[in-house]
Amino acid sequence: MRSFVPGSASQPLSIVVLRAPFVRVVLVASLCSMGVAGALWIALRDPGLLVVTFSSVAVSVAAAYVIHSGWENPVAAMAVTYPFLLVAGAVTELQELMLFIALAQIFVGIISVVYLTVWGPRYIVGYSACLLFAPLIWYGFGAAGVLNGMIMSGAFVAAAYGIRWVQARFVDVAGRFLNLFERAPVSLWEEDFSKVGDWLEELRTRGVTDLRGYLHANPDALNHGMGLIEVVRVNSEAARFLEVDDPNDLVGPLIPETFPDDALPSMLAQLEAIWDGADQVTTEVRHGYTVQGNPLDGLLHWAVPRRSGERDLARVIVSVVDVSEMNHARRRLEQSLKSKDELIATVSHELRTPLTTVVGLSTELSDSYDEFSPDEAKDLLEMIANQSLEVATIVEDLLVAARAESGTLKVSMAPVDLHLEAKNTLRGLDIEQEVDCHTVGVVPIVSADPGRVRQILRNLLVNAKRYGAAPVRVVVLNRGGEVRVEVRDHGDPIREDEVEKIFDRYYRARQIPGVTASVGLGLTVSRELARLMGGDLTYHHDGESVFTFSLPRSEASQHAVPA
Repeated sequence: MRSFVPGSASQPLSIVVLRAPFVRVVLVASLCSMGVAGALWIALRDPGLLVVTFSSVAVSVAAAYVIHSGWENPVAAMAVTYPFLLVAGAVTELQELMLFIALAQIFVGIISVVYLTVWGPRYIVGYSACLLFAPLIWYGFGAAGVLNGMIMSGAFVAAAYGIRWVQARFVDVAGRFLNLFERAPVSLWEEDFSKVGDWLEELRTRGVTDLRGYLHANPDALNHGMGLIEVVRVNSEAARFLEVDDPNDLVGPLIPETFPDDALPSMLAQLEAIWDGADQVTTEVRHGYTVQGNPLDGLLHWAVPRRSGERDLARVIVSVVDVSEMNHARRRLEQSLKSKDELIATVSHELRTPLTTVVGLSTELSDSYDEFSPDEAKDLLEMIANQSLEVATIVEDLLVAARAESGTLKVSMAPVDLHLEAKNTLRGLDIEQEVDCHTVGVVPIVSADPGRVRQILRNLLVNAKRYGAAPVRVVVLNRGGEVRVEVRDHGDPIREDEVEKIFDRYYRARQIPGVTASVGLGLTVSRELARLMGGDLTYHHDGESVFTFSLPRSEASQHAVPA
């Protein structure tokens, strides 16, 4: 997805950050006052101007310290600066400087109110009393002192409550934004595209009219444009989405070199949105990756706010929704649909072959029965029976797969002699003379579904005959608390990466020329049935290809079959 380098830490939107501009105004104002008062003192040699200069120095130092350290003790700051201003007003005789000092005192009080986190109303009352008292020191206890004190105190109270109202609204709006941004259930980036906007305007002035064509022809230009994007802030969901511990690690410039080629169209769509004057664009990001290198796909939405009718490219909001699982599910569905289409074709072919034989031979017997000798009729009936069994096997596998998928597949447990069931299965397939079946040691009776056991063994034997190589043999043995039936053949080993896939639905590991493709369900339903009876079905190669059907040994069983 989006790639980043560690940058400057993204400060949380706290009360300190919101009040910092006010303190910076104090710093600038006090520095200007210091310069003006210092210049006037040099010209006039008035001691009062020297006091004003040092008062401005004190205010500047206090403001600078607050900005640097995040100090939030306005009462202490006022205690440092107010006496200087009070003394300055007392010693100066210039009315212009008196007005400046009075305004400075009001300003110091307002800034303290802005930075005060508790006792706001009480502080306003206390400081307004100080402002009422200051002119009495300057002008004496007369009408002029009282009038000036009331004006200063009233101006301070009105300004202080006005500032607090504006500040409360500002903090409330900013706090809501932070809360929504941080707690959003989707990953969000706040990004600065202002440099990108300037760069695109520069391209227009150079005569570029087709941005997409220009960027395709100049790949370095696209990388340059991407490198101009600055990530200002990210939320915790974005950090989780990109697999990083600290969201601050994602703040900084994008790194064009780390973008995979498949993700570049999403970036091009964002640049085109700016070029076309659009406020938003939605695009898909394919084959992206996290910071840890894990692949993911996303649906990216890019939106730019407007201020006074103009787009504010410095505050672009980018959201990305993880659609990796959805795309993976879609691909699985497409594969499943493709597999089922192939299944229908294969089932149709596999059913058509034996059914054609059954119908043809049955018709021949029905129409010309008297023309066949008893031995010929018997052979034809055996062929019909074998082909009918083939059809029944396919249908039974399909039914088991359907029931397993719907969760309605059940087994009926009973005592089962696995060696006897193996012999009966060989006899039913009419390959008893071709396949060696024997036991190793004493084999106990197990608890299983006899019909399902025969279905599993039939599937394994048909699989060995179809895809394996002679000789095929069946070994029944007792090992480690379980009874196993091994169906062995001398076919080539299955590739290691396909050993588990051969048990997936509709999967066919290999195709033998001249052999009809299997449905791809025999091994799947056989393993499902084995596990439903408490056992398992596995494959390995030890010189022979071995499918092992195992069932747990019943401790309560007292029956055994000798070798």
